[in-house]
Amino acid sequence: MKPRLNSSKKWTSFPPEYLAQIQDVFSQAFAAHLGDSKLIIEGRLYPEEILLRVGYLESGRLKQNNFEVSMPYSPMEQSAVPKIHACIDAAASMMNEFFTSEEEVDFPRTWKAYEFEQNQIWLQYSTENTDLEAQANALLGEDSNDLVNEDLDDEDALTRAEDKIDTEEEGEEKDPAFEEDTDEVTDDEVPAKPSIFSGKRKKEDLH
Repeated sequence: MKPRLNSSKKWTSFPPEYLAQIQDVFSQAFAAHLGDSKLIIEGRLYPEEILLRVGYLESGRLKQNNFEVSMPYSPMEQSAVPKIHACIDAAASMMNEFFTSEEEVDFPRTWKAYEFEQNQIWLQYSTENTDLEAQANALLGEDSNDLVNEDLDDEDALTRAEDKIDTEEEGEEKDPAFEEDTDEVTDDEVPAKPSIFSGKRKKEDLH
């Protein structure tokens, strides 16, 4: 998963419990379409953007359908949660249109800006397989299980990473960006109808 901004080099993952909540929401909202397919939820907090990817992988397939959303973010903001909720809505809108449209939706293959629910967001569709990507990174020695992924060229991100490490050493598990809003992600945040894309072409085999 690659960020929209070239400056986005250091990131922290969404807390596991928050990723699990997002997974539950999408699993319930799209249960009729998912069957035995696999959902892959990835979320990252960069110094200047929030990145969410919702992946959909059919059983036995290698091609993974990814609905990716990016929004501007600053560590000075009290909470990232409201923006993450907007990212969830946008990703759900993409997935809803993917499943319900009788024609192939012309999703952007590179980051493209949209106005959505009074927010400016960037969207793209990709087919990167998360598991294969992780295996490739492991072979190249780029795989990391660290909660904080550091790039010392980014001073602001380094400060944030150090704060995160200090918090963990004190026995606190929550990222400060998630502390201001403890509401769980719910089905109410998933749009009932697609509301971003209108340009469509004849649907072909996307898998």
